[in-house]
Amino acid sequence: MNSKLIVKNFGPIEHADLDLKSVNVFIGPQASGKSTLAKLYTICNSPRLYHNFKEGRRSFFSITKNKEDLELFKEPSFTKFKEALEDYSIVDCLNSKTEILFESPTHKIILKKSKIVFSDKINLSKINEAFENHDFIKCKKEFKKLSGLSQNFDFSYKFSVMWDRLSQTEKSLEDFSKKFREFSDRFDYDLDLSEKEVLNVIETANTTKREFFFKSPLYIPAERVIINLLKQAALSFQNLEVPIPKHLLNFASIYSNASYEIKEFDISFLKEGTIYKNVNGEDRIYFSKRKKMKLTESASGFQSIIPIILPIEFTKNKERGGGNYSFVIEEPETNLFPRAQYDLLKLLESGRTDDFGKIDKGTIHFYTTHSPFFLSSINNLLFAFMKGNENEGKNREKINKIISKRSWINPEDFAAFQIVNGKTKSILNLKTGLIENNIIDSVSEDIMNDFREIAYISADN
Repeated sequence: MNSKLIVKNFGPIEHADLDLKSVNVFIGPQASGKSTLAKLYTICNSPRLYHNFKEGRRSFFSITKNKEDLELFKEPSFTKFKEALEDYSIVDCLNSKTEILFESPTHKIILKKSKIVFSDKINLSKINEAFENHDFIKCKKEFKKLSGLSQNFDFSYKFSVMWDRLSQTEKSLEDFSKKFREFSDRFDYDLDLSEKEVLNVIETANTTKREFFFKSPLYIPAERVIINLLKQAALSFQNLEVPIPKHLLNFASIYSNASYEIKEFDISFLKEGTIYKNVNGEDRIYFSKRKKMKLTESASGFQSIIPIILPIEFTKNKERGGGNYSFVIEEPETNLFPRAQYDLLKLLESGRTDDFGKIDKGTIHFYTTHSPFFLSSINNLLFAFMKGNENEGKNREKINKIISKRSWINPEDFAAFQIVNGKTKSILNLKTGLIENNIIDSVSEDIMNDFREIAYISADN
């Protein structure tokens, strides 16, 4: 899902102009601003964090009268935006010269001079106004537009119409799923709809919109290794007002829910035959049926990777159709051997869906990293896509055996940036479709230069 993020004068970031794609990688030295951009993207793409909401929603059938749902995202709040920055520990980056623009397929936000402007791209006012004027033809035109934008709405739209037209007996038939597929395949968007049917579809549209705007990318912090300790004590820390950043406590809560729901996960890509299990609320690592240990007592690599995998799987399983589960991961390489970094990346990218025409199918994966091994791993997935699709896919299946095509990354769906002196620059070579080799090799070259100098000194003696 393509998005735009422009940031000026925000903490370590002097100027960043980013065209974000499905998969995004940021590299730079410590304190360069990678984490700042990751957190800022998370906030900007979470409209619920910076809006005022009215208390007590009424039932749907009063919505078209009071337009309550139309007003859900009509009160952006600069104060709430600052509170979100504080929750993510970046409020001190904000100053009088800060300018932020974020634009996605669903919304646009502009922050400047302590003011915030929000533009809603899923505007349902035309549908509601047309309904109040009994202009059902216009309603259907707007429904068709929204169907082209959202697969979830398109499914619900067709299901709602079919359901309203079935008898109770037909609704209970065993071949209902088959009948719905047939109905969906031959669905006519110009089909005449009754007032009740139009009203039900409007309810579906409002529900779809609320789902998008209340959704947030899953933010996985670099400090996740302590989450295993925070998980059980998150509520106690909040009650005692222990000064732990709120985004860490929130993530601890998400991780706790994930470990409760996901009782077992195969992590043999880290170590052959290894399985994560949650047994009676306790996280454990099993190396065999008899050999096991608590996660908190296991290797640091396990403690770093489990808080990545479980929340993502948990979020993915909650989504309708396994669709939009965008995430932000800081330093995915933490405590992992290079081969494990590579295998983790392949696992994370295997669940991605790319469909820029559908806001509920597109995802954004956002990585910050210091690791040249991680960048090399990304290049392999880019290279596999290009070579697997050239010459009409002649070598697709052979390459698929090396790297599953589910993990391949289309260079057109990828962006990579380096942060230098507060500014960002693309490090994707548009000709090769790969991350620039000099970026990957630069750190190794510096290290080898020291080695050569020592060798030369020794040789002179």
